[in-house]
Amino acid sequence: MIKTKVNAAKNPNFLGYLHSFRGLAILIIVLGHAVVAAFIGAYGAFDETAPILMVSEIFYHDSTLYFAIISGLLFSKVLKPKGYYRFYKNKLKHIVLPYLVVTLVLTLIKIKFYYVYGFQESIVFYFSNVIKNLIFGKANFALWYIPVLIFLYFVTPILEFLQKKNQLTKVLFFLILVMPLIISRVQVLTEYVLSMETMLYFMGAYAFGMYLGTDLDEKLQLIKKYKKIIAGIAIISTAVLFYFYYNEIDMIGKVSLKESFFYIQKIGFALILLMLFKRLDDNQPQWLNPIATGSFFIYFIHASILYAITPLFLFILHATNFTPLNVVVAALILLLVTIGISMLFVQICNKLFGNYSRMIIGA
Repeated sequence: MIKTKVNAAKNPNFLGYLHSFRGLAILIIVLGHAVVAAFIGAYGAFDETAPILMVSEIFYHDSTLYFAIISGLLFSKVLKPKGYYRFYKNKLKHIVLPYLVVTLVLTLIKIKFYYVYGFQESIVFYFSNVIKNLIFGKANFALWYIPVLIFLYFVTPILEFLQKKNQLTKVLFFLILVMPLIISRVQVLTEYVLSMETMLYFMGAYAFGMYLGTDLDEKLQLIKKYKKIIAGIAIISTAVLFYFYYNEIDMIGKVSLKESFFYIQKIGFALILLMLFKRLDDNQPQWLNPIATGSFFIYFIHASILYAITPLFLFILHATNFTPLNVVVAALILLLVTIGISMLFVQICNKLFGNYSRMIIGA
């Protein structure tokens, strides 16, 4: 494996193992979406009872929790000492502004101007759609997470207060951390809706990241000490999810059992991956570094690229023999091409805008 050394003396706040984890997380997310795109291209519809899609969903679904954990960890470990002014300034420049740019461009590409007549009406129609897409994260299907992330930034001071103030507030903070076990993420694919349940679900993961980031080295030692128990929990939760999917078990009242166990599973996987990357110390995989650096921009645009290029590979998906294998091959190709195009955009932005490129591609 090709590796790169990170000079911690030059940037003591840079956590190479966390950077690698972020790179792997975005690859998992894009691969999950690529499998879905390939499966729909082959079979014409989404069917989570199909074995190949079931396996993909169990390992990929809710992988955005990794980003929430990383964000919370980075706040406690790196950003909090710099103060809230710099924290919010950083997020405004490197998350909100790129999100605005991407939404403006994608809305322009997708909008159907034949619904209106005249230049003025078209402008009003366009910006009304931009505003809706910004609020609800609907410029493409993956952007729903950005309004959730902005919500997490808003509640960060409250979470920090609860985490530090006194024993009562610490109990409340812990309840927020475990809240996703009983408050389930709501799947909203097409509707212009912001689900409070979804925000609370991801707030639990963000709070968990904040907890990890506080005394991080000590927490990493605990993870190492109890690695077998953590791995066991991750494996058992995965087995339970297979059981739920196979038997089509999910809701008890308003609680999704799948979402509860996905939360447990993803926290377990996150801890294992952090530990594995930490063991590499300064020798992190070189190939993950640029992907991790461009991870937010990849997240912003990968869905649009993915579904634009999928028709180019229908000749693979429509082959008559070994259809599940065709889906796997097509999904891997879609992953590589989508990441490649995304990274090409990142390089172009870096060349054109230099140090200002992060306000377009995110960070």
